[in-house]
Amino acid sequence: MNDYKATVEKLMAVPEQPQGWPAPLDLQELAQREPEPPAMLIDDWLPAGYATLLAGHGGSGKSALALQLAACMAAGRPWCGLDVKQARVLYLSFEDRESVLHWRLQRICRHLDLDMASLPDLLLLDLVGEPAALWMREELPAGYRHLRRAFEDHRPDVVIVDGIADTFAGNENSRADVKAYVAALLALIDPDKGAILLVGHVAKPTASAGVGEGYSGSTGWHNSVRARWYLYPEASKDDEGNANRTGDLLLELQKSNLGRTEQAIRIRWDDDAQTFTGTPEGGASHFERRERDEGERQGILDALREVTEAGDYCPAAMQGPRTAHHVLSACSSFPESLRGKRESRRFRRHLEHLRRIRAIKEGSIRRKNRTYAATIELEATDGEACTNAHYSSSENACDSGAVHECTNAPYSAGGIRGCAHTHPACSKCQGEGCSWCDVAEDFPA
Repeated sequence: MNDYKATVEKLMAVPEQPQGWPAPLDLQELAQREPEPPAMLIDDWLPAGYATLLAGHGGSGKSALALQLAACMAAGRPWCGLDVKQARVLYLSFEDRESVLHWRLQRICRHLDLDMASLPDLLLLDLVGEPAALWMREELPAGYRHLRRAFEDHRPDVVIVDGIADTFAGNENSRADVKAYVAALLALIDPDKGAILLVGHVAKPTASAGVGEGYSGSTGWHNSVRARWYLYPEASKDDEGNANRTGDLLLELQKSNLGRTEQAIRIRWDDDAQTFTGTPEGGASHFERRERDEGERQGILDALREVTEAGDYCPAAMQGPRTAHHVLSACSSFPESLRGKRESRRFRRHLEHLRRIRAIKEGSIRRKNRTYAATIELEATDGEACTNAHYSSSENACDSGAVHECTNAPYSAGGIRGCAHTHPACSKCQGEGCSWCDVAEDFPA
């Protein structure tokens, strides 16, 4: 009872409003000017004013990539094929000593044709063995006081913390602890041009599988950052279903609140340079992604036709030893860009799109053991000639006067892909089909 009374008295002694919240936004003032898009140090990948998480299992190359990013950012050079805004970078190394940092940085600078001595905006701190905790529940740790002093002395824009396990003295499964840790670091940076990059590990099950959620502990790690990167070794499955590593790493953008996700960087080890090199995966523009998606969907239909003509069937199963992805990826017409396990999610989205436009349908087949299996089949609409007309060929075009819904027909054949073109001429492509046809003006409803 005495303990309870002492706790109440302690709480009552706290001022009701110790600091107060900031004033509400002035909406009248905001209405007088155009809003500015969110500031980015790397478009989509590294937002200004927030924390970003780079995670992967031990030994995957996180620290080497983070150091390479620090050097590129300090020099204003592209990193892994991505444009980077120049910034003053403070790199806190709690895992690698000076000798390792020197060894890595020398090779990075040699590969990028940089002079190590001419990087005044790159600040490296060897903190192995130093007070590491930047946040703890009961008190302000010495590490955080040192970091605050470093901000006063060096005025960095970006801070790279390598790594979380050394600096977070809280419960990683507690969302409140995680949020407080991230908030303490964000309080130090400039909200307009600063950023925090946290380097951490993933959970053991995720690390062993090489896929899944790229963080360990509470969902607070996912929710407290505005961008999250996941580094893992790429693996492909053989005919027996065994996973074999390709030798490449994939850095996947799994979250981007202020940009576009579904991006990845392919990372390779360069034996000559003795460092990592990276190139972005996929198209960079909306138009390129649209063209890629259309080509992949056509490849899926071609592979499905190939399976059917061989007298086999494509299962509708998405999990198990024999899935639609397994069967179709064994076909020569299946797109190479969809063969990897990481691309299976995009493959499923393509199937759903093809199902919605009635290019494919679900059927069933009776197997030898007298059980039935769900299958994926090409759908026939308005006759076989219309249904199976190829995207790039108009030999099976619907040529009647009315608009037909030929689900797999090309632009000039009245296909859904071309918004059902049936007019003999388009003002922009003369009926051959293009991505920007003004359907409302050129074709009857």
